[in-house]
Amino acid sequence: MQELQIEDIYQKAYIRAKCFKGIFTHDISNLFHILSNSFELCEMLIKEGLKKEEILEYFKLIEEQINRGKKLVKNITYLSELEEFEMPLESIDLLNNLKNAVNFVQVNFPKRRIDIGIYSTTERLFVIANDLLLDVFENILMNSIIYNKSEIIEIDILISELTELNKQFIKLEFKDNGIGIDDNRKKEILLESHSKSKNSKGMGIGLSLVSNLINLYGGRMWIEDRIVGDSSKGSNFILTIPKINQNELWYYAYQKH
Repeated sequence: MQELQIEDIYQKAYIRAKCFKGIFTHDISNLFHILSNSFELCEMLIKEGLKKEEILEYFKLIEEQINRGKKLVKNITYLSELEEFEMPLESIDLLNNLKNAVNFVQVNFPKRRIDIGIYSTTERLFVIANDLLLDVFENILMNSIIYNKSEIIEIDILISELTELNKQFIKLEFKDNGIGIDDNRKKEILLESHSKSKNSKGMGIGLSLVSNLINLYGGRMWIEDRIVGDSSKGSNFILTIPKINQNELWYYAYQKH
């Protein structure tokens, strides 16, 4: 019994370490890509004739990405050096993180027409997660944009509440009008081994990391068709994240102080 418990502890630690390593690698790559694009656009604007306001906007974006990189390094270093094997969790404002993720992808795809709608019956939602929840939302949105050939990219984010096994969860559905995912690949792209698949064609970059994080939060993730039975009409990325009740909200607020 004790051996099984020890094995379980180290298995969780291994998954967590792999997850952090993947997040760091993926997000740093994205960060450098955005910085590179921003510098190229600044150079183009200067060559076309000095456009001070537009250049200052890109400088602001560059500054935001540098600060984001510093925060990422700090968070990953902190989390990876913790001696405990459980994922550190806290009270997180779900809608605030979701809106920040939407702003992030819209700024970083200026040449794409993107229409993202958030539909929630509640204005304030708190879940049990951590700062990496922003990475979860950004990765899902970026995949919906990158793998989308539509002239207008449409993403509807539906938020509802769900009870499973006497536990309350927040359910999020990211419905896009992208190229879709075949049924036989829906589970594959959420697995770590997906990145090694010769037939994957790059689909799902970051999604296995997203799935791991959601599992570590105590929730789950799966993929369905946006239009039931027709995988070519887009995808529906579904997440469940443990909801915080009023008593837990006070507890996590106290823990922060």
